[in-house]
This record gives sequence, C-alpha cells and structure tokens, in this order.
Amino acid sequence: MFRDKCLRSPERSFKGTRLMQDVEYLNQQEGHSTAACVVTMEKAVSEDFERVYPLLLDFKSPRIHREDWRTLFTNNWQSPEDYCGYLLLQEGEVKGYLGLLFSKRRINGRVEKFCNMTSWIVREDCRSQSLRPLLELLKLKDYTITNFTPVQMVPAILKKLGFAEFKTNQCLLFPVPGFAPAKSTYRCIFAIEKIRPELDDSDQAIFDDHQGFNCRHVLISAGDDYCYLVLKNKVHRHLPFARIHYLSNRNLFLEAIDSVRTKVCLKLKTAGLMVDERYLGANTFRFSREYQGGIAFFKSNSTTIDRNDIDTIYSELILLHD
Repeated sequence: MFRDKCLRSPERSFKGTRLMQDVEYLNQQEGHSTAACVVTMEKAVSEDFERVYPLLLDFKSPRIHREDWRTLFTNNWQSPEDYCGYLLLQEGEVKGYLGLLFSKRRINGRVEKFCNMTSWIVREDCRSQSLRPLLELLKLKDYTITNFTPVQMVPAILKKLGFAEFKTNQCLLFPVPGFAPAKSTYRCIFAIEKIRPELDDSDQAIFDDHQGFNCRHVLISAGDDYCYLVLKNKVHRHLPFARIHYLSNRNLFLEAIDSVRTKVCLKLKTAGLMVDERYLGANTFRFSREYQGGIAFFKSNSTTIDRNDIDTIYSELILLHD
C-alpha cells in the first residue's frame, strides 16, 4: 500500500539516474535538515498509533477500520524487534510513516527473519524526504524484506535498490461439478480444536500466530502425512473466494486438491480457492482459471531462500486485507 503523492513527480525523481542521485543525496544529508522543513526520523512504537492514525486516513480505504490499522502497531507475532516502522516528524507532527511487520520462520531447516513493508506514506510538504525510511530499512541485517502491495512508482524504487521481482498470479480452483465429497480418500479437518494437535511444532506456531485475524484453517491428511492450509476470505468479481496464504506440504496439496476442493469450498461457503501459481509448478487443473495478481518484491541476504519460499502468511495481507 502506498500513496503516489508521497514522492516527487516522475519527471523530477525517476528519469534516468535521478533516483540514485536522490538516494545519494539523502545519504549525505541524513540527520540534516533545511530551515524551511526540519524533518527528523525515529522508530515507530506501539504508543505512536494515535498520532499516526490521521495520516493513515489519507489512504482513503473505507474497508480498513481503525482497529485494523492498530494491528500494525501491535507485536502480533512475538517479534524480538522493539519497533514497528519509521516516522518522519516535523515539529512533532507525523508527516510520514513506513510500517514494518517482523516475523521469524523455519524454512529449509533454518530459522529465517522476515520484514514486510506496509503503508508507506509521506505528506506533500515533506515528500523530498520520502526515501529516508526505506534507506534506513535497508540497513537491517539478516532479514528478508518483502513488499506484496507495490503501487504507482514503488516498483521503480525497489528495482533501483536491488529488490528482486516476482509475479503473484493466482489460480482460481472451482468445485468439481458432480463430484461427491464423501468419496474422497483424503481426510479434511475444519474444527480448530482438532487441527492443532495434528500439527508439528513449526505449524503449531503458525496456527497460534493466526488466531484472531479472521483466518480459516483446514487440514488435509492422508495416513501420517498432512497439508495444513491457512486461508482468508477474498471477494473477486463479487464472488467469495478463500485465498491460501500458507500451505505446509505442496506435494500432498497437488496430489489431494482435486479430491477435496469441492468439500473445502462447500464447508467454507466459497465459490472457489485462490492459490499462488508459484506453488503449482507445471501442474494444470480442470475447472480453474488464472487471475492476474500483480507483482511483489523481496531483498534477502539469505543463501537458502528464493522467491518460491516466500509467502504472505506474516504480512499486511493478513492484517489489513481480504
């Protein structure tokens, strides 16, 4: 999420090498200000919500309510970091904000740290300082930084600063006509109290972290193997879908989904499931359709993470969207 008015016009900031000149200038000027616009930057903490909230209203997002915005200032996922973003201040008034959501995950046998960018906004009179929070963010060590909702000129900025791009196209999986759910050889569990005991420690942590955010939880099992899904409702073309933000076992998912999708859709009361095409590989499905989902970005120093390891389970898409 981003307001294009945060930055200078394209003619001034993004033509040729101008962006990198701005970056170099801001690096040189860090900690300095002009008499006309004395702008300081500090870390945002939970107590800052009330003074940042008027700025967040500039996003004009009627579906995002006050208490939804407050979740950006809450340590929802037991992060070791003691802050939730950066503020730009002018004479004590909040002129800019970049939200950060920190989390830790075990991926490919290693504990990896993530930071999801959200709600980058700067008021018109301080827009020349817009890049300062992002440059400060890039000083973070050992974090994979993600941005799932870049708009307007943000992609140009992130590309210039070394972020990798990937597509977030979704596959819409519809119920199979005439399929009888009772014939499935796979077991589906929807009851919250029955799902958690079946999960390993890593998935139990994800389960616990995603209570209270209107998430849907489904467990697909076959013998001793299982695939745990975390989904959220999403309206697409006026129809209710369930978007999968996390799936624990891609192989079992691909093996079982044709057998269980009708049952899952009926139980969740949705017209279909949405799953990131990155997780499907070269597999194709009947009764499905592609949905153009846009692009996302990440920047990582990890030697074990690639774009296919990155999902949206610890992101603003859980807190603010769907």
